[in-house]
Amino acid sequence: MKAILLALLCCLPLVSHGQLYLLNRAVERAASRVAERKIEEAVDRKVAEKTADYYSTLLEEGRLTSHAIQFEEGSATLVPDSQPFLKGIADAMRREPGMKLRIETHTLTAGEAAANLRLSQRRADAIRAALITAGIEGARLTVKGQGEAQPLYTDPDDEYAPLNQRVEFVKL
Repeated sequence: MKAILLALLCCLPLVSHGQLYLLNRAVERAASRVAERKIEEAVDRKVAEKTADYYSTLLEEGRLTSHAIQFEEGSATLVPDSQPFLKGIADAMRREPGMKLRIETHTLTAGEAAANLRLSQRRADAIRAALITAGIEGARLTVKGQGEAQPLYTDPDDEYAPLNQRVEFVKL
């Protein structure tokens, strides 16, 4: 009996180390699955943005978040890749002539908060102007630059921190 107990006590540090290793691996796998799930959701969203059904989310839930609308770095100039999404919003608004939207833009958390707020307001104005150019009546669109006030990820070094820069359309 003493021999078995002594053998167990000798092995205890190895077992604890082994358990720690297994726990660490489990945490790594769980974090990997969370990252994979976020990537899958982003891919699904990008695919869905190509369909008219995607924009019905705005009608059903009253809010639609987009990472597809992009700007030149540090400016309010829309990049050409943003046009398909803006066209989808304009088409959805044409299908619902009574719908009014508030365009909310969010920036990264890096930089000065006041400058980010001004930049987000200019970006919201640019989206509004693009939708007006697409034939949407300006009276149906309001804007609000949020700056960095409502981040999705608070750690600027987080790999998902770039998702803080987004545009949200809110049905009024």
